[in-house]
Amino acid sequence: MLPFANLSGEPDKDYFSDGLAEGVAHTLAPLRALRIAAHASGLAFKGGSLEPREVAKQLGVETLLEGGVRRAGDQLQVTVRLVGVPDGAERWAARYDRSLTEVFAVLSEISLEVARTLGLSPTDVEQRAMARPPTTDVVAYDSYIQGRQLAHQLLRRSQDSARMLFEQAVAQDSAFARAHAGLGNCHAMMFQYWDSSQANVQAADRASARAVELGPDLADTHVARGLACSLAKRFDEAHREFATALELRPDSFDACYFLARSHRAEGTMAEAARWFEEACALRPEDYATRQLLSSVYTSLGRPEESKAMQRQALELAEGQLERNPDDARALYLAAGALATLGDSARARQWAKRAIAMDPDDSAVLYNVACAYAILRLTDSAIDCLEQAVANGFGHWQWIEHDSDLDSLREHPRFKALLAQKAR
Repeated sequence: MLPFANLSGEPDKDYFSDGLAEGVAHTLAPLRALRIAAHASGLAFKGGSLEPREVAKQLGVETLLEGGVRRAGDQLQVTVRLVGVPDGAERWAARYDRSLTEVFAVLSEISLEVARTLGLSPTDVEQRAMARPPTTDVVAYDSYIQGRQLAHQLLRRSQDSARMLFEQAVAQDSAFARAHAGLGNCHAMMFQYWDSSQANVQAADRASARAVELGPDLADTHVARGLACSLAKRFDEAHREFATALELRPDSFDACYFLARSHRAEGTMAEAARWFEEACALRPEDYATRQLLSSVYTSLGRPEESKAMQRQALELAEGQLERNPDDARALYLAAGALATLGDSARARQWAKRAIAMDPDDSAVLYNVACAYAILRLTDSAIDCLEQAVANGFGHWQWIEHDSDLDSLREHPRFKALLAQKAR
C-alpha cells in the first residue's frame, strides 16, 4: 500500500491523500486471507527515488496499490491501480469522481474491487465490516486523518497538534472509535516523553476504554488500551489487550511493537525479543524496531546478534536520511547504532545534529543520552538524561531496563536521577 499522490497542487493537502491510502488499508483489514504491509511502511518510502517494484521487494509484497487524490472544494477525484510484482502488470484500475461526502463509499468500493481482483471472497461478516465506515461525519474524518499523519512523527509539537485534532474529531463525532484510540495514544506518548503527569496516564486510560467500548472489533482500539494499561503498570491486562488485537488482526505491527515495548518495560526480555522480532518481520524497513531489538539482545547476553541488528538499523536509518535529511529521529537512532558499532566520530556528529534540530525535545535528549552512554561519554550522557527528565520524560521503567544506559548505573548522578522516581 503506497501513499496516494496528492494531485491537488496544494502541499497542505498531503495529509488527505496519505489518509485515504491508510483508509483503504483499514477497510481491507477485516480480510483474514490478506496480509497488508503497514501503512507506515509505505510512508517510509515517500519522496524517495526507488521504483515501485523495488519498494515491493523491500516490503516483501506481491502486489502494490498505487493512487492519486485530487480534492477541490467538496469534490473528490481518486484514481487507483493494482500492480503485480515483479512483472509490473496492471491488474486493475479505476477512477472515482464523487462528492466529498461519498468518501467512505469510495473507500469501501476500492477495497471490495481489490479483494475481487486478488481472488478473495469476503465472508458476510467481512463484507459488513468493510462496508461499515469509521465515522459518518466527514469533518470528523478530516480531523482524524490530519491527526494520524502528525502522530507518526515522534516530536512534541507534532503530538500536541495530533492530540488537538483527535479532540476535534471526537467532539464532532463522539462515537468515533478510532479517534478515541488516537487520542489515547497521544496522551500515552506525551506521558512517556514530554509530560510525565498522571493526568496523561488517566486521559490515556479514559480515551482507550471509550475506544474499546465503541469499537470492540477493531485492533487499533485494543492496541490503544494495551498501551494505556502498560503505562499504568497493569502489564497482564496490557498483554491481554495486545493479544486481542492480534486475534483481530494478526498482521498488526502496532500490536507486536507495543507488546514488545510492554515486556521490555516489565523486564521480561525474552518475550520482548520475541515480539520485536515479529514486528521486524511485519515492517522490514523499520530501523527503530531493529535498534530496540538490538538493545534487548544485549540484555539477553547475545552481543553478536545485537551488533547484526544494529548494522541493519543503521543501513535503514541512512536510507531514511537520504530521503529526509532533517529527520531528527533517524539521526538520533542512527547515532546510537554508530556508537554500538564503534564509529564514535560519526556517532557524535549525528547526535549533535539531532540535538541542534530540537534541543529541548526529551525524546531527542533521551536517545542522544543513550548514544553518549554507549560511547562512555558519561557526563554528557547524564547531562542529556537529566535534561530529558526535567523536560518531562517519564518512562522510568524504560530507564531502569535500557541496556544502552548500563555504563551509567553506578554513577552517583544516575542513582540520584533514579531516586527522583520515588519522590
